[in-house]
This record gives sequence, structure tokens and C-alpha cells, in this order.
Amino acid sequence: MEGEMGNPHTLVGKPTVSVVIPVYNEVDNVLVLTRELVSVLETVPNSWEICFINDGSTDGTEEKLNQIACSFPNMTVIHLTRRFGQSAALRAGFEHTHGEIVVTLDGDLQNDPRDIPRLLNKLNEGYDVVHGWRKNRQDRWLSRRVPSLLANWLIRNVTGVKVPDLGCGIRAMRRWVVDHLDLVGDMHRYLPILADNLGARSTVLVVNHRSRQFGKSKYGLGRMFRVLCDIPVILWLTRFHWTPMRSFAFLGIINAMFVVMVSMFSVLIQNLFPLRLVIPVFFAMMAIIIGGSTTFAAGLVAELLVRVPTDRCPVYVVRYQSGQENSCLILQLPHGTRSAGPDQTTIRPTGT
Repeated sequence: MEGEMGNPHTLVGKPTVSVVIPVYNEVDNVLVLTRELVSVLETVPNSWEICFINDGSTDGTEEKLNQIACSFPNMTVIHLTRRFGQSAALRAGFEHTHGEIVVTLDGDLQNDPRDIPRLLNKLNEGYDVVHGWRKNRQDRWLSRRVPSLLANWLIRNVTGVKVPDLGCGIRAMRRWVVDHLDLVGDMHRYLPILADNLGARSTVLVVNHRSRQFGKSKYGLGRMFRVLCDIPVILWLTRFHWTPMRSFAFLGIINAMFVVMVSMFSVLIQNLFPLRLVIPVFFAMMAIIIGGSTTFAAGLVAELLVRVPTDRCPVYVVRYQSGQENSCLILQLPHGTRSAGPDQTTIRPTGT
């Protein structure tokens, strides 16, 4: 399982540790991060590989990563055809790496690679997942920390999973956990909950968090709306995935209760307002209740349907893969899916 390290930058055999880093417009950070990673991983007594996933960057990150990949044999870069989102990028990295242990971290230099050996040591204590906890977070209060605190509090209380920092990008996981994570949409935010639903033994480790030096944050106050929309989905996936009738029955009961309440309210106010006003209000409220419930149910069904990827609608599409394994050649995937197989061709990279 473990490869032998000859030259400290040369990987022989299957790696034990795979480091997966999704990036979007981080041209000023990727070289510094790579150097830090290599420096730390050379101290780890395991074979390793680094996999960057370029999630449709437009600022020169693509060219920069290709240049870096030509200098490090243990490094691979997966270039996606457009920005598919962090969940899809992580999934691409998981499916293109081979280590029995997978470490994830963000590409903005705020996660400290020096925490990786500590995560690996903690994992060796018998855990399946070790989540990072940015206890002393170095971010702006209003736009980053306050929304994160509110979202974490809400999700912990709704789901019962007591991970203090659900959004921390640095963590270590065993391969069996990674292979069973259903990451689509924005489900990377709920990775600890998905892992818990698999029965993975998890723990938390306080990690160092650094202030952003280059580039701009890709998150803001708008993600609170996305979190609120995704909470019913994560509850569906973890509690009602195999018993959908229970959730719809519960929704039907709630709907019936609202109808009864509206009916009682209309009876109470009919003596205060003319009948010609009460009847339209009653039917309007009924329409809102029924329409809202139907829309909610249709949304849940749609969420389940998009979780069945097909060749026509894949979760992500790889444009090409770069690295030094083929003397800086690039692996082109003409059909845009991992099923391209025999049709894969190699071309020489441009701009490197």
C-alpha cells in the first residue's frame, strides 16, 4: 500500500496520503501553498501525492498550476471545463487520487499545512475522520465569522451532529469514507454530517487559521440563504432517504394543521368583517399553503434526481489533467467524463 520514497520529490507506487485542494482564482497563492505542502509532506513517513482541482479559474491560475506541476512529480492538476463549485471540485479530486488517507484543505493559504501531520497522527488513534476546528479564526466578523457562527449553531441543533466548525476546509479522512460521500451542489458544507450518517468515527482537532494575504474571499452573507435552503435537503438525506413516505406524510400532517388553523381563524373573524372579504382571504391563504407545500415537495424530489449523475448531466467535466508523469504532457478527456477511457489523448501544455 505504501510507496517507497527515493528522491524526496519522487513517488514510487501507490501513495498512502492524498492531499486534495480545490482552487478558484488563487493565482498568487498556489505556488506558496505547494512549497509549504511539499516541505511538510517530506517529513511525513508515508508516500504522498498532491492534487489541485482548478475549478474554472479565470485569473491565470490554470497556467500557474501547469508550471508548478512540471516541477513536482507527486503533483497532479485536474482542470474542470468551468466553475462547478467546491463540492464538485472535491469530488473530482477524490475520484482522481489513490491514497488510503485523503487530506483536504483550501487553496487560499488560510489553512496551515503544518497541521497535516497532527491530523494524520489523530487519525491513527482509530478515527475515520478528523475535522479541523478554526477556534481562533482570522476572518472579518460581519461578512464571515457571524454568518458562520449562526449557520453552525443552526445546523448543529437541527441535525444533532456536534462538530463546532462545519465549514473548516482542512480535514483528514479514510478512503472508504471519501468513496461514499455524495458531494453535489453545496454539500461540502455538510461533509461532517454526511460522514456521520455513514457511521464514520469522527473527532475534532484545533488547527491554525491564518488571515488571507492574497486574493478575495469567494463567500459572503449570501451563503446564509443557501444554508437555509439546504437544511431540509440534508435532513432528507440523513433521516428520510430510505423512508420518503414518512417525510411526505409529516409534510401532509403539517399542511392539514395549517388548513384547520386557517379555517378556525376565518370562522372567528367572520363576525368582524364582511363575508365578501373573509371568503377571498380564506381561499388565498389556502392557495398559499397548498402551493408552498407542493413546491417544497417538488424541490426535494428534484434534489434526489440531480444526485443521479449521467453522461449527459455529469457532476463535473474534466477538460484536461496536467502533471509531470508524462513529461509535462496533458491528458485530454474528449467526452468530458471519466468514462472517456480509450479515447483519452495526450497533448503538450500551452503557456508553460
